[in-house]
Amino acid sequence: MCLVKSEIRPSSQGKCMCEKNTSHNSLIKSCCVIYFLLFLSLDLQSQDTCDKTISGKIIDNETNNPLPDVIVRAVSNSQVFGNRVLYRSSDKFSISDENGKFLLDSLCPEEDSLVFSRIGYRDSLISLDVDFWTVSLTETSVELENVLISDEREKNLGTQTLSQQSIILEDQAVDRTSSLANLASQIDGVTFISTGSNVERPVIHGLYGNRVLVLNNYIKHGFQNWGDDHAPEINISSVERISVLKGSSGVRFGPEALGGAIIVEPDQMKLRQPYYLNINSGYQTNGKGTNYSIKTGKGFKNFGFNLGLSYIKIGDRHAPSYTLTNSGKDEKGLNLGFHYHLKNFDIKTYYSYVGIDQALLKASMFHSGNAISRAISSEIPLIVEPFSYDINPPSQWVKHHFAKVSVDWWYNENDKISLIAGRQLNKRKEFDIRRSIEKPIIDLDLTSTDLMLEWDHSFSDNFDGLIGLHFFNQDNDNNPGTQTTPLIPNYNTNRYSFFLIENLKFGKNLFELGLRIDNEDYNVRGREVSQNIFRDEHSLTNTTFSIGYENQVSENFSFRTNLGSAWRTPNMAELYSFGSHGFKASFGLLRYYYNEDEKLRTDKVTIMSESILSPEKSFKIINEFDYNSEKNKVKLTLFSNYILNYVFERPIGLYGTIRGPMPYFIFDQTDVLFAGSDLTLKRKFSKNFNSSLTFNYLWSNNLDKNGKLLNQPPVRVEKNLIINTNKFWKVNFSEITISPSYTFSQSKAPMTISPESLINGENIISPDTNIFDFKDAPDGYFLLDFSWKLDIKDFSATIMVTNVLNKKYRNYLNSMRYFADEMGRNFIFNLSYIFKKKN
Repeated sequence: MCLVKSEIRPSSQGKCMCEKNTSHNSLIKSCCVIYFLLFLSLDLQSQDTCDKTISGKIIDNETNNPLPDVIVRAVSNSQVFGNRVLYRSSDKFSISDENGKFLLDSLCPEEDSLVFSRIGYRDSLISLDVDFWTVSLTETSVELENVLISDEREKNLGTQTLSQQSIILEDQAVDRTSSLANLASQIDGVTFISTGSNVERPVIHGLYGNRVLVLNNYIKHGFQNWGDDHAPEINISSVERISVLKGSSGVRFGPEALGGAIIVEPDQMKLRQPYYLNINSGYQTNGKGTNYSIKTGKGFKNFGFNLGLSYIKIGDRHAPSYTLTNSGKDEKGLNLGFHYHLKNFDIKTYYSYVGIDQALLKASMFHSGNAISRAISSEIPLIVEPFSYDINPPSQWVKHHFAKVSVDWWYNENDKISLIAGRQLNKRKEFDIRRSIEKPIIDLDLTSTDLMLEWDHSFSDNFDGLIGLHFFNQDNDNNPGTQTTPLIPNYNTNRYSFFLIENLKFGKNLFELGLRIDNEDYNVRGREVSQNIFRDEHSLTNTTFSIGYENQVSENFSFRTNLGSAWRTPNMAELYSFGSHGFKASFGLLRYYYNEDEKLRTDKVTIMSESILSPEKSFKIINEFDYNSEKNKVKLTLFSNYILNYVFERPIGLYGTIRGPMPYFIFDQTDVLFAGSDLTLKRKFSKNFNSSLTFNYLWSNNLDKNGKLLNQPPVRVEKNLIINTNKFWKVNFSEITISPSYTFSQSKAPMTISPESLINGENIISPDTNIFDFKDAPDGYFLLDFSWKLDIKDFSATIMVTNVLNKKYRNYLNSMRYFADEMGRNFIFNLSYIFKKKN
């Protein structure tokens, strides 16, 4: 846009009119070539309809007089240094006229924010919610209490040189019954490990569990974070954005971010926002599931609030040829937030609740050696019953309460001091098939407390940073009445942390340095096999650092690199697990030993000070090349991660228990090396079509122990074809997505030793036996997904079909692959009503 003779006129293409104008390897290579040629030759590219128009009026916040000559830019994925919003010269813009009015048209959906700039005034950044805005700007000489910065989006200090991507759920065709891990897996380099259809955990570059930190509203999500059958309890309907950091971000967020972090941001509590009401409902054929949610909120001058409620009910899922008996789910959610703006202070409070009752596959439980052998070797689960909504043992019952209060004191334009407090209560019960079926075998209460004091400072436009103190406490208690030896002992954890992050900018170059010191102590109380009480105390102090560099080489090309170290103390399950859990029995690093006859024994607990265990130590380097032009986008990520004392769980044989023979797993340590790449190619062919190709490759090597690592993500290739249709009938937006993908068989899986060969004595397990698995890695598989999203006035509808071809397959990263196939075809229907009151 340009100002020509005091009139606002559309610009041409975003520029002012006033200006001058092995066989496996061979298979992978062949597949890549085919996909690449398809990518180049396909004359289709996704492009959202760029027909949105925004207008408004800009006034002086003190005098209410109209402000002329204000530059209004439309930006996407806005980034902020201090209070300076970064933009490109190619961004569409307009200049307000003498009456303060502006107009921007031909905006695309990804252009989701406006930046307002004028000499003598502070920049203001707002998100696009309505089609007309009255925006007030504040002179730089007045107090900060009058600054309006709504929905500011910025990379967190300490993560700016990391590879990171975000998903805005409102912009996606989303299954609202999906897990956090499932949604995050839409980002290249991210997948998930699971236990059936309900329990899914994110995997970043081959790492998962306590190595991937889940931040709920920037607070470490306090849940029973152990095993592959415990997932973070987060209500997806309350989530606005999911961001994934794919590098070691331990300096900024803590040692659990050794492999990366997933940041879950709830709906914003915006000021000066008109009242809105969103009502959503959905149905899915696989599991005959229903879901409902409602969200509402309003922002006044100095106060804003939001409220959300949700409910999900799903019955037994089905594979292509049979029912997955006992795989249903029942989930309730509530979230409430308030935002107060008082002079130089912003005060935000947030509360969320999630209640989940979810089933685990009934066919994963057995009571004899013969049943184990049959269950793992069978093509069909041993237990297949008619469809039901009932949730029977084995099952999990979880209630999670989350509360956060933050106070920001803006004592200067670019500087603030923040005090943040978080409190969480996670109540978990797990039920098994046994005589006292009504009694849980696990009954735990986990209380987590966070206190943070942060100084976000800016010494100049080119030099800023963050200094912080962090106190973290967890208290885990077993409730009596389970009639079992607790799988996890009672424990208290205290961590005291100091971190320092500084950024230095020279022209197009950004340097980022970070240092963190953590002192962590544990107090553990549990029972031995004899039921005698054992106690253990230990303390560790470690230093973490990161060095990063980013270069905006040109308008279209950027490069970033980051070298980070991180450390992680093995968690309580990895140290002290004891007994049966699900279809297996697990034993922590301190709960087993080998006697003189090289026989596995679990009758005593080793005290930490008497063990030879060491914390995990990671050194990860990640490089990212990012190219963006009008028609092409290329993102290439290369990474390498060397981890000392890597903790992993491995099978060790079959042993007798009260409920019969069970697969035994132990935790072990080794040194490992991970390396790989993520490649995303996008090409725009026309206004209504675009296409993308994603290729993920991970290589891992066990440097110490014999054998290959378990549960490493196989190579995966995915194609996305997005078609935006023109307006028709009463439909003002329509987007069709076709997503074919191929997942290769994991060629680097460990050797296989079947339960049958262990029972008949064909194989004898010793401490020197190579790492093995009970079942071969499944074959590779091709999947096809489809979605259609359309808007009709205030209504939005989505039709999705997953596994369109009803493919029979098993996922290597799903532990239920031992017993059953994955879900078959699923039709998902969602309908939303969105009401927004006009200003």
